[in-house]
Amino acid sequence: MFAAPRFLAVDDKPEHLTAILETFQRLGAPCMGIQFDAAQPLEKIAFRGVRALFLDLHLITGVKTTDDKQHFANIASILEENISEIGGPFILILWTEHAQLAAALTDYLDQSLDADKPWCRPLAVMALAKEKFINVGTGATEAADELRQAVEAALDGNPQLAALIGWETDVLAAAGETLSSLTSLVPAASRTTAAFGGALDEVLSRLAVEAVGKKHVADDPRAAVTGALAPILADRIVNQDGGGPTAALWAKAVTRHGQKQLPQATPAEAGGINRMLHVAVAGPERIAPADWGAVSEVPADIWTDKALTDVLGVDIDHLLRAEFKVHRDHHALCRPRLVRIGAVCDHAQKRPGPIPFLFAVEIPGTVARLAGPDGKVVPPAAEWRSPVLTLPTVADPFVLHVNSRFEMNRPAAATGAWKAIYRLREQLLMQLIGHTAAYVGRPGIVRLP
Repeated sequence: MFAAPRFLAVDDKPEHLTAILETFQRLGAPCMGIQFDAAQPLEKIAFRGVRALFLDLHLITGVKTTDDKQHFANIASILEENISEIGGPFILILWTEHAQLAAALTDYLDQSLDADKPWCRPLAVMALAKEKFINVGTGATEAADELRQAVEAALDGNPQLAALIGWETDVLAAAGETLSSLTSLVPAASRTTAAFGGALDEVLSRLAVEAVGKKHVADDPRAAVTGALAPILADRIVNQDGGGPTAALWAKAVTRHGQKQLPQATPAEAGGINRMLHVAVAGPERIAPADWGAVSEVPADIWTDKALTDVLGVDIDHLLRAEFKVHRDHHALCRPRLVRIGAVCDHAQKRPGPIPFLFAVEIPGTVARLAGPDGKVVPPAAEWRSPVLTLPTVADPFVLHVNSRFEMNRPAAATGAWKAIYRLREQLLMQLIGHTAAYVGRPGIVRLP
């Protein structure tokens, strides 16, 4: 219910912390304050959505103020231990009157932060003299407007970050508009304290029933209502007014699209972008093998010559070599997968019956496929190929190859022991389903030339 704070201040002096929070209150921007105590761990949950983190340089008592390395190490430790992997970008504002220390801290963080935790690295580090904005002796607030201008100036120095933070704000506004349009469906006569909850329950229940069917709402009411509201939210986000200052900011943030020197993405870079756009990874998101678009490991009891022949009519060697065009020397480098397809309404309403799965293979980009006599690789018409992808657990780029002719069906209960690895998001999944439908539904006629 309570959103993570976008502004967060950490200070060891309570009077300074109070003054900082009062300054933000005057600006109308909520800011959370945490009093630093080296003997107590910080509240990690408070950092999960931070966009501007204010840290006092000298948080550790008993250490010389001139010993910058120890203070820098303390800040690095705070970032590594508390910044959330899925929290998003942030800037670090260092309370110090010595502006050169911001550059020194940036160099220190670049060299010292854990390379396996890129999310804890600030996009920018700036120094602000605390004495300019609060009275360090009394803790009184003095220059709220100047603080706002200083933070805005820091963001203006990174228009890309400023544009994304503005976009995040627009998304929150669109969510508020969606909630407003939803609650407006409650009749005026029911807008009383006693009746409003029940009337809103009726609206939500109707949406949920239409989304997944009456029998399945209780399984996950949130998902059912979200399925109905998500298209409205997306439409509001896309069609917001982006003119004026917003358009000017985005024009500053996105500048290299028309330049000839814009470098082409490497396979690893393209794989990361495509993963963000088209793949949901198990872990951050809940994925079951029977979920629409889920990509699972082929169970060991199916990935045998005998079992595969019983299901598909071909053994492992034939499937990989003749159908997926992979040389025998490279079979061990490829990963067999099962992709859950089918009608989305059947999945949403959990209709009984066997679920269709297509056999697929993840082929690394370094593996060359078998060519024909003319030296050209000609995949079968039944094959669909994903864009190049990478996964958190698979750094080497690969392409998911799916063959529409090799399908098997299982009830959902039979997939409980399978391991789902990721899920194809709707846009890419619909392309696969469309390809499969066109292939299996193509007409055949007998005719003479």
